[in-house]
Amino acid sequence: MFATVFFLAGCSRENALAPGEKTLSTEKAARIARIGADAVNAQSVRDVKRLQHAFAQYAEAGDWRAMASLFAENGKYVSGDVKVSGADALYTHFRDEMGAGEDGLLPDRLNIRLFLSPVLTLSGDGKTAQGRWHEVAMLGRYGEGASWKGGIYENDYVREGGVWKIETLHYYPQYAGSYDKGWRNVADVVPLTPYHYTPDEAGAPAPQTPDVEISALDAGETDTLMRNAEATADALLDESAVQNLQAAYGYYVDRKMWEDVADLFAEDATYEVAGEGLYRGRDAIRERFFGLGEPGLKEGELNDHLQLDPVVTLSPNGETATIRGFELQMTGRHSGASAWGFGVFDNSYVKEDGVWKIQSVKIYPRFAADYNIGWARDLLPTAPPVDAPHEASTLASADYPEHESPHIGFPEKAPAPEAEDKPAALDEIERKIAMAKAYDGAENVSDAYGYYIDEFRWDDTADLFAEDGWKELSYIGAYYGRERVRGSLFSRYGDRGRRPNFMAIHQKTQPYVTVAPDGKSAQIRLRLFQFNSQLDGDGSYIAGVYENQAKLEDGVWKIAGMDLDYVFLASYAGGWAAVEEGSAKRFAPTPESIAEYPPDGPLRGVVFAPFPAIAPMGFHFNNPVSGRAPELKLDWSISARPGEKNAGASSGSAPDEH
Repeated sequence: MFATVFFLAGCSRENALAPGEKTLSTEKAARIARIGADAVNAQSVRDVKRLQHAFAQYAEAGDWRAMASLFAENGKYVSGDVKVSGADALYTHFRDEMGAGEDGLLPDRLNIRLFLSPVLTLSGDGKTAQGRWHEVAMLGRYGEGASWKGGIYENDYVREGGVWKIETLHYYPQYAGSYDKGWRNVADVVPLTPYHYTPDEAGAPAPQTPDVEISALDAGETDTLMRNAEATADALLDESAVQNLQAAYGYYVDRKMWEDVADLFAEDATYEVAGEGLYRGRDAIRERFFGLGEPGLKEGELNDHLQLDPVVTLSPNGETATIRGFELQMTGRHSGASAWGFGVFDNSYVKEDGVWKIQSVKIYPRFAADYNIGWARDLLPTAPPVDAPHEASTLASADYPEHESPHIGFPEKAPAPEAEDKPAALDEIERKIAMAKAYDGAENVSDAYGYYIDEFRWDDTADLFAEDGWKELSYIGAYYGRERVRGSLFSRYGDRGRRPNFMAIHQKTQPYVTVAPDGKSAQIRLRLFQFNSQLDGDGSYIAGVYENQAKLEDGVWKIAGMDLDYVFLASYAGGWAAVEEGSAKRFAPTPESIAEYPPDGPLRGVVFAPFPAIAPMGFHFNNPVSGRAPELKLDWSISARPGEKNAGASSGSAPDEH
């Protein structure tokens, strides 16, 4: 694992030299080279995420040739005994397996492949990477049937010709089934999918570049290296801000926080839904959302809008951006009607006075389906009636089963950012890179937690926590310190591993990450989209929101705090509309079992999933545009104990609103 450290002979650039220096020391040359390599590595992690999300977008659109183009020259797909290699063979495989032999997806077919919960690790030389993902597939042909399938991907990636490609797409199926009957385990015993990472490796998705190899670099190249490193870091921070903005939109719509939704838009923004209408200006957009009903969830109401698989493209000057992504809707009323909805959004964003805002929203609904029927027949209208003035939409319909998914316009590789004429000081460039890497470090370690608890690997789970990290244990309370967290897991669940015929699949998605200015701590909000699967029994869902804290500990990202607020627990039969009030309490441990390993403090939120009741839902962040504070603000805490907010991270600073 080698990185090149450049020796800068006779360098006289003012940004590389400190006052009084005439030539650059080997130590400083190594630092500059390491900064350049760290920026490239941080960008590589984002490029791999973008690559996998692009795969999902092409799959939903039925562009088999584009899917195959994402693979390396000798790239391959592997699943069990199936091994396919080479662009033509991959194209044929995707066409036959996903498109029934058609060159493109017929309008009456669905091929939704959601990639969730990435855990990515970059090799020491920055040339290869590995990634673990959950997949949820929603498949069907109108009039014939609808189905589910899901599993884990453990993929290999390689940088080829300066572009990241898929080297191996390795799928491990876990569950499948028709929509009518729900999913079941694919085997009597579904084996553990091997992990490509350890807890510490999960906490270092882009490891610090080592200094081992020396080569020459002149002054002009030094300046270019610093400028490019800063431009890369700035672009990554802008990309993070845009992704946060879109994630916030989804979380606010969930709770019908209409004022907060409207605040996210630029004053002259547009909001357009195919088949519904076009709204011009922030005021019209606000009126549109208020036309959907009074703000705030009412008892028994679910309005979840998951924002998934975003492909972000930032303009070279860093002033505008676009995202193509998926929106999965889970809506309805308890003891009433409930529905699935799915659409594609193609949005644009603008930076005004340093603040990112939504400039335009274009939503292409694909289907809306009654929960009790599914998406193979008798679909619901995709455009709800809205009591607000609007113009007719000019967007082409993408309604399944009559129309295809909208055209994909994003480039394979995002354009390189433009560099400033004069780079910042080295300390400032390093700080920006650290902040950019924090976004992925916090997500990585949070997602790794889900994969470990799926398999009841309690030592690995505990090792993801900081030495003084805290965790809420469902239905019991909070435990403070890594070893107390470890003990609580073994006490609650034992050490026999997961049951061979049952899987609890903790899928995390839609991250909103707030990073401290020094890049050493972060808070992250994640959506829990959990599927439970059995060999013979009914499947089930668990929905909720994680509000985690993460911090660097000896150069590795660790979980510093974990808060989970459940929303609902529901059996597949009947779904969220059929939840029995108080049914979540059946999972409560006995007072005697709690007394055997008592918690150190109470839970921060409700003990049991409240639905159909609506419980308060905390946010760690203010509105990213207007700064409006949520009704319940979850500040950095040294524990879950009441009265210990704003205590600050042990690194010396708690995250600000960045």
